[in-house]
Amino acid sequence: MASGFVAVNGIKLAYELSGTRGVGSADAPLVLLNGIAMSISHWKPLIAALPEGTRCLCHDFRGQTLSEKPAGPYSLVMHADDLAALMDALHIERGHIVGTSYGSEVAMEFAIRYPERCASLVVIDGVSELDPVLDAAVVSWMETARTDARLFYKTMLPWTYSSGYIAAQKAILAAREEAVAKLPPEWFKAFVELCKAFLDIDITPRLGAIACPTTVLVGEKDILKHKGFSEIIARNIPGAMLHVIPDAGHAVVIEQPAVVAEEIWQAVS
Repeated sequence: MASGFVAVNGIKLAYELSGTRGVGSADAPLVLLNGIAMSISHWKPLIAALPEGTRCLCHDFRGQTLSEKPAGPYSLVMHADDLAALMDALHIERGHIVGTSYGSEVAMEFAIRYPERCASLVVIDGVSELDPVLDAAVVSWMETARTDARLFYKTMLPWTYSSGYIAAQKAILAAREEAVAKLPPEWFKAFVELCKAFLDIDITPRLGAIACPTTVLVGEKDILKHKGFSEIIARNIPGAMLHVIPDAGHAVVIEQPAVVAEEIWQAVS
């Protein structure tokens, strides 16, 4: 395993590269892209559910927990360019690009800008455009991030997890609230900049440019980035396949890591 920081585009990105074997005929690693409030460690249960030795690249975007947090504005395009530079630094020519939520939107931008570097694409609980409810939810997160860490967490909670997960994992969710409450002020300032980047999203008209094999996954009980958004993506990317994961909320990679790992493996191998 290799981990540390790589200087790209004037900032330092935290990364972790694990495993020894690429995937499929392209023999390329899985490139796992974070949701907006995620960090590298959130992928570990999913990676553990993949076949042993699968090569995986994780990193925190600029503005996320372990990476540098420069002043904004950020953009999805900027994150895509950072990823290309990170792959260059690690001598990775192509990858199976897998993103969840915010990371899926970066993944789509990357697939459009760098088609030659995408062996395949997996979009998990993503969107290519906004609706008024999603816009309002994200604005509420921004406002609470500016004012109160615990209120911020409680505001995000019902949008993020399914009712079954919330009921069954009270201790885990309480521990996560404590962890969020201890995050430094610069984390929340950068989170607001990440939200601003997301609110500028307008990918739908360009989805037809994505040429690599694409799988779209969505949690059945995702109320934030619901199935309707995934249907738009699947309908507009040539040949894309849509799969619904039963009983899962928006944070499906956290709620059901083994199920998502199996879906990813089937998509890329």
